[in-house]
Amino acid sequence: MTFCPSCGAEKKEGSKFCHNCGYDFEAAGAGGNTEFNSNPQVNQNPIPNVQPEKTYTIAKVLGYLCAILIPLFGIIFGVYLYTRPEDDAKKHGKLMIGLALVIWAISFLVLSR
Repeated sequence: MTFCPSCGAEKKEGSKFCHNCGYDFEAAGAGGNTEFNSNPQVNQNPIPNVQPEKTYTIAKVLGYLCAILIPLFGIIFGVYLYTRPEDDAKKHGKLMIGLALVIWAISFLVLSR
């Protein structure tokens, strides 16, 4: 049994590239026939593909400013942040949408008099 030296995935018979990470077996000079430990966990790349969590600081600042000054754009920023995968961005998105709706309602009440 052979495994990819890059990610540890099992190598399919006769393949030139790893189906998991795209590692080129032929460019490595081994022709893809390198034997590894039968446990793929041992052969995995020691540096995991970890991405840092984004903070969306600029979107938060602009969103709150727009929520107060231009509520429609505040709602747009709020929806953008609410659709992000981070919990902090979702929380700020909800707050922004609520603030923009309150400001919008107050401005309609004041202008309708």
